[in-house]
Amino acid sequence: MCPDPLAEENLLSTSGRGIFLMRAFMDEFDVVPGRTGGAEIVMSKKLPASGSASPNGQGGQNATPQQEA
Repeated sequence: MCPDPLAEENLLSTSGRGIFLMRAFMDEFDVVPGRTGGAEIVMSKKLPASGSASPNGQGGQNATPQQEA
């Protein structure tokens, strides 16, 4: 198990946030034993359907870039 990066004693640590961030940003995250030793990380991210707005309101993959005034 990994130490909690949000715990008070870990807030100023310069490392230990990788797995925390992967779990936060991915829809699925799993660590499985590797076939030849070690471990494998399996991650997946579900993308919005083409043409639908993304949760941040900026549009999907095909969104038109906004020009600044």
